[in-house]
Amino acid sequence: MLVDQGVALDPPPRPWRLSARLLVVQDSALLMMRAFDPHDRAAGEWWEIPGGGVERGEDTVTAAVRETAEETGYVVPAGCVQEVCWRGETTYTWLGRRHWAEMVLHVARVRGPLRRQPTCWYPEEQLSFLEVCWLPVDDVLAGRGRYFPATLPLDLPRLLAGERIDAGFTVWS
Repeated sequence: MLVDQGVALDPPPRPWRLSARLLVVQDSALLMMRAFDPHDRAAGEWWEIPGGGVERGEDTVTAAVRETAEETGYVVPAGCVQEVCWRGETTYTWLGRRHWAEMVLHVARVRGPLRRQPTCWYPEEQLSFLEVCWLPVDDVLAGRGRYFPATLPLDLPRLLAGERIDAGFTVWS
């Protein structure tokens, strides 16, 4: 039985939605989004890696690049994207609803300026996303702030070293 803040969780049947995220590294900074949940202001703000659902017919690299462009405006060349380096399952509450996902993470190391286009946020993302910015790697390593996935400050050195991580199952709250 899964429990989050004292409440028993009954997971839906599998397969859960597959989500692909892209950790974009440029110099000593990470492309991140600052967000909050307007339905749960007490939860505070967090930093998250851009990404989202893999659509029918997409592989995870294509989905991660597409989602990153939609959410941040930055167009990352697919040739910069490495193989899946982080895999896990998670459940979280956002906009008053419990979500369940299988997540994969790719790292993309980029040099020079990236082409930028307008963001394409869904209405619920417009309510939640506060900004897109390049966050110093040192800030993440120091654990300054809250992150999705929550283990990012601990996992980051391993990810940047090219290590693969099986994060297992986490309840993010």
